[in-house]
Amino acid sequence: MRRERWWKLWTGVITLAVLAAPWIAEPAASRAGLEDWKVVMLPAPPFRHHGSVSPQATAIHRLTLKRIDAKPNRITDVNRWFEANGLALPTHEVPNPFQNQPGNLPKFVPEKFNNQPLVKAIRCQEAVLLVYGADFSDGRYLIALDATSGEFLYGFDFLRYAYPPTFTGRDRDFVRQQLKWAWWENGVLYVSHAHNTYARASGGLNAYLTALDTASGAMLWRSQPLVSNAANFELIGDTIIAGYGFTAEPDYLYLLDKKTGAVYERIKLKSGPEFIIPKGDHLYVRTYNTDYRFRVESR
Repeated sequence: MRRERWWKLWTGVITLAVLAAPWIAEPAASRAGLEDWKVVMLPAPPFRHHGSVSPQATAIHRLTLKRIDAKPNRITDVNRWFEANGLALPTHEVPNPFQNQPGNLPKFVPEKFNNQPLVKAIRCQEAVLLVYGADFSDGRYLIALDATSGEFLYGFDFLRYAYPPTFTGRDRDFVRQQLKWAWWENGVLYVSHAHNTYARASGGLNAYLTALDTASGAMLWRSQPLVSNAANFELIGDTIIAGYGFTAEPDYLYLLDKKTGAVYERIKLKSGPEFIIPKGDHLYVRTYNTDYRFRVESR
């Protein structure tokens, strides 16, 4: 059980950088104009408990997942899983001196913002989403740049998302919730925040998905807790597929209504989900000790 906890803490740090989709490396660019970025400090979000008032699912075109197979893995063979299945995260490789990785960022991407290093660079269709934090276990700022020109589009400071209202002092270093993943689609930014310790350390107020209107910064919805601490989530049609799990805690995939954040289905897993990646009409899910393959179907 301790091995699973240790692996959960470090798998995202190591693998997200290693498995970024191939990209042509470009030379560093001038950072002129960086000081003109208008980054909005967001207010503290609601921290809902299970069973409290939460959004309801709408009459959307829902998806479901039919399991094809589930095979044990070797726990440390994450790279092999990506390569064998022809999978990749939509990311640029971020410079990481600890892994001797130079990175392959577009020339317009600054490696630091407010003296915090770039820890993640996500390639959406029209933008590059840049996450900056104190280190690779952190994620405070999200900056969106035009994918072609590098023009600043919007930016948010998620500092007030970091700590839940309930936790013990000795757990402070562990319950800080980092920005785990983000996606931008049709003017809406979807983000996940989670910490890397037991849910009880924060009273279960952990691992949320949040939707924001990027034009105004207004929150559109926030999910129930404990639905998304995997390295990424996926948007397919009107559904968000996320996953939550941790040592000695329930492990599930969650299907959420993209319009409200309400969970409409959950699927039991053998261990905590780490990566969720679609390919064709299949969904590949990597967990701590099992590799799953699902078929994506309409309900």
